Amino acid sequence: MENVNKTINNWLDELDNFKYPSYESLPDIDLYMEQLIMYLDRELKVFKTSSLDKVITPFMINNYVKGEIISAPITKKYNREHIAQINETCSLKQVLTVSEIKQILDVEYENKENYEAFNEFKHLTEEKLEEAIKETKEALSNISDNDINSLTNLSLKLAIQANAYITLSKRMLFYIKKYK
Repeated sequence: MENVNKTINNWLDELDNFKYPSYESLPDIDLYMEQLIMYLDRELKVFKTSSLDKVITPFMINNYVKGEIISAPITKKYNREHIAQINETCSLKQVLTVSEIKQILDVEYENKENYEAFNEFKHLTEEKLEEAIKETKEALSNISDNDINSLTNLSLKLAIQANAYITLSKRMLFYIKKYK
């Protein structure tokens, strides 16, 4: 029987080694949709939960343009600013709606230079991932190999914790929008 704990720990190590590229390291040439999808799929593969999972699709990007999260491509090409904002959107789409993501990015990119906004996102994401990974690894170290009940309970605890933070974030965004 495969050791589930070891598989999870290996994935946590992979996730712990993940780093978003700095804004300055994003492609400095404009990319067509197909190139953009290939680039982002390769860069963000660690966030896939299964081999069938899609991190990004052309349909998603078109929805981000329609939702005005990102500006329309220029002559069907996406530049560094698009790539940065799509990276952020891919990260946030698991927990926020398109309009909530737009609300955040509008403020972030309005008050800062593009490179500052993205690099702050990068550093904060890496910091929070590191904290979550450390906490999860500590909890895993107290679970016997292949103890499915305990692993499921840990997963439940993490999901409830995530839901609590999602609820707080969404309510804050609601109040900000309401009183703006």
